[in-house]
Amino acid sequence: MILARRAFFVTALSAGPLLAGALAAIALGAAACGGPAKPAESPNEPSQSADGGASADGGAAPAPEVDAGAPAATSAAAADAEAAPAALSPLAAVLVTDASEVQKIFDAASGAPLATLKSDGAAGKDPIAAGIRADAKKEAPGMQPDGPMGTGKLKEKGHLQMSVTLLPGKCYALLGFAPKAKDLDLYLLTPPGILAGQDTTDDNKPVVGKAPDTMCPAATRAVTYTVDIFADKGGGDVGVQLYSKDK
Repeated sequence: MILARRAFFVTALSAGPLLAGALAAIALGAAACGGPAKPAESPNEPSQSADGGASADGGAAPAPEVDAGAPAATSAAAADAEAAPAALSPLAAVLVTDASEVQKIFDAASGAPLATLKSDGAAGKDPIAAGIRADAKKEAPGMQPDGPMGTGKLKEKGHLQMSVTLLPGKCYALLGFAPKAKDLDLYLLTPPGILAGQDTTDDNKPVVGKAPDTMCPAATRAVTYTVDIFADKGGGDVGVQLYSKDK
């Protein structure tokens, strides 16, 4: 280092007094700092924060926080999407296939009075309960009443509505009876106007999902259906009862 400085000054002296002075000043400045000065940090370059990420003064923004509730919402949406196609599939025979006719049935049911629910179901001693029990022995063997029985009185061409909830892992049949009617119809519907099943006879004891073709939902979650109770010919007192058994 000493030899290099001497050589520098010798060169400077040989170059002339003015040039020598300038070169000497440069040499002394370099010697005092120990080398070339570090370039100033550019104002456009982001400084690093304590956690290794760029600050908000010009660097990339920190990673956004993840909402802890998002996975649950996604799972619920996925479950709904999985259940929806199964809920749309027919569970029993469907004779009415025209979409406009099905919509009329659904609208009529949606605007109809609610059936009166009896918690003792088909266990009662009245003629309607007795008639449903008798029919269940043939049309729903091995099944038991599931939920309350819907009851009411209908005039010809009148409607009543009730709701039934079908669960996965079970099979169902829906039975109705109207002693004085000539033709009582049952329709199993879901919004906005989808027919999942109906009875196929013109009599006063309709069945949706009669054995051996019982209704066994493919959905992975419970699905609630609207039952349209329709007095096509005649009227009088009516009753409707859901039956079920494990698959």
